[in-house]
Amino acid sequence: MTNLRIFLKNNLNIRHMRLLIALDDHRSVVKAATYLNLTQPAISKALAGLEQGIGAPLFRRAKSGLVPTDAGGCLIRHSRRVMIRIEQAERELEEILFQGSSHISIGTLPATAVYLIPAFIARLESELPNTTVSLREGTMDSLLPALKTGQIDFAVGLLGGPQMGPEFETEILFTDPVVAAARRGHPLTSRERIAWEELQGYPLVLPPANTLARGAIEAMFMNRRIPITKNRVDSVSTMANVGTLQVTDAIGFLSRSLVAHFARLGVLEPLPLELPPDVNLSIGMVRIADRDRTEAHIMGHRLLVETAQTLAAAAPNLLSAS
Repeated sequence: MTNLRIFLKNNLNIRHMRLLIALDDHRSVVKAATYLNLTQPAISKALAGLEQGIGAPLFRRAKSGLVPTDAGGCLIRHSRRVMIRIEQAERELEEILFQGSSHISIGTLPATAVYLIPAFIARLESELPNTTVSLREGTMDSLLPALKTGQIDFAVGLLGGPQMGPEFETEILFTDPVVAAARRGHPLTSRERIAWEELQGYPLVLPPANTLARGAIEAMFMNRRIPITKNRVDSVSTMANVGTLQVTDAIGFLSRSLVAHFARLGVLEPLPLELPPDVNLSIGMVRIADRDRTEAHIMGHRLLVETAQTLAAAAPNLLSAS
């Protein structure tokens, strides 16, 4: 144990960490050497030195390539965190040394990437110029690990799912009702009111199974003894959903803000189908509770909250105008 502590404190360095991350990413000495612009013997020698210092193998060979051992996985995980912290330090130093420049990294769901994030960026450009915004799109399942490791500063997405860990701090930005929508010119868009029974015979575009919105929609069908058609698309892809609605007679169930956005573009129209007010999506922001925040992060947080509130207030008016 003493030798391990001495090695980690005195010998482990940034080059070792970059080597471990490259081997984990590429799973090949050859590819890692190319990526790091080093020779294969240099990679092999450095890895052997690391394993000797740690006192355990860090990778094992498999059909898929190099696979980290438990010791290797531990060291890789902490190496990634160190590298991320160095990147954060670099960004903060740039803000200090080159006043006027800043950086914000955001993770977002595909839906909010369409209407909320662009409006937020427009506000940011006007109130905090010279700000670089890094965006990562994905589901909350993929964004939360990135938030935890510091790859993104905060995540914007659906709240109300499984309980998050105590390290996460959440804030609801707005509640977005789910509405029915179809393409411009759809046979049902000219109606003043639609009964649920009239949906039979039309394809559906629904949220994926086992989601809160999907459960509420299924309950509406079941309460009226209307079978959900097998002719449907179950999808979390915003653009695929909108594209499908645009070129078919399918009826979709989407967030009101998203429908308002595409109604403004002349792509979709809301349908006069009554849904209970509790069929809605909680759009919120997640961040790490005890993580240091720069002035840019504080400003970005405020502008994101204000932008979300503005869009939520405007959505009903946009739908009624369409």
